[in-house]
Amino acid sequence: VFLFIGDGMSYPQIQSTADYLGALADEDYWQAQPSLDDNGGAVLDGPEYLNFMNFEGVGSAVTYDSNSFAPDSASTATSLSTGHKTYSGSINVDETGTVEYETISEKLHSQKGYSIGVITSVNLNHATPAAFYAHQASRNDYYDIGLELVDSGFEYFAGGGLLDPDGAEGDQENLYDLAEQAGYNVVTTQAEAEKVTAGPVVIIDEHLADSDAMAYELDRTDDMWALSDYVAKGIEVLSQDEDGFFMMCEGGKIDWACHANDAASTIHDTQALADAVQVAIDFAAEHPEETLILVTGDHETGGLTIGFAG
Repeated sequence: VFLFIGDGMSYPQIQSTADYLGALADEDYWQAQPSLDDNGGAVLDGPEYLNFMNFEGVGSAVTYDSNSFAPDSASTATSLSTGHKTYSGSINVDETGTVEYETISEKLHSQKGYSIGVITSVNLNHATPAAFYAHQASRNDYYDIGLELVDSGFEYFAGGGLLDPDGAEGDQENLYDLAEQAGYNVVTTQAEAEKVTAGPVVIIDEHLADSDAMAYELDRTDDMWALSDYVAKGIEVLSQDEDGFFMMCEGGKIDWACHANDAASTIHDTQALADAVQVAIDFAAEHPEETLILVTGDHETGGLTIGFAG
């Protein structure tokens, strides 16, 4: 099972990316004398559909949470991973913060023996990835979330660096050290990541950008792993399990780009998510009867149509 989540991604981000790729692919549009319509304008052939836009099943959902029509990544990821709505800022707990919800990844791990992978282009203890292994009343309790990552026993983690690895005050035992003590292979260079063949492993992207997240796709160079590379490595690690595997992959910087009103980065990171989906599609072609691929957003960010006064 592959679950791809474009953080902050909905129809505006998907359609603008498809329109952009369609314009690039339209040779007539870029010729010195393009074909013209009756009004003298260049004629576009149309969008270049992203791979997941033509999946067999399609649907939409409203994303309100228990206290907001404009929810955040913690409550919406809780809905995706557990089926329960909760307050904004809460991860896999009820509105009182006292009842914990078991996640789909935890159930598959304990009840079905699946291997579990969690991939993100932002921090591994950020809200969306955390919602597949942690239970916290506040998404900002990064150290406690990191402790739950270590205790999860999941086989494959890959993405941006952990926030507050030494605690909020810098006086607690390092999370990476604790992960190694728990049996994880903690990998922090791309060369080491390329050699990984089995879990449990925590791969931290070598080329970290703002707040220890991966670089925006627009800034990524050819020698740097893309989100799709982490999915490919995850398949290599997790597919060894004959019982099956569950992989959640988040395109987290779509949301960050939208918060920054950065249309170009939004488009390129949406395309990067589609590239990651393609790796799963290629895997499914070889395992058509036993593979499920889901692509969704947790909420929409920015609208791409409202002005910015800041």
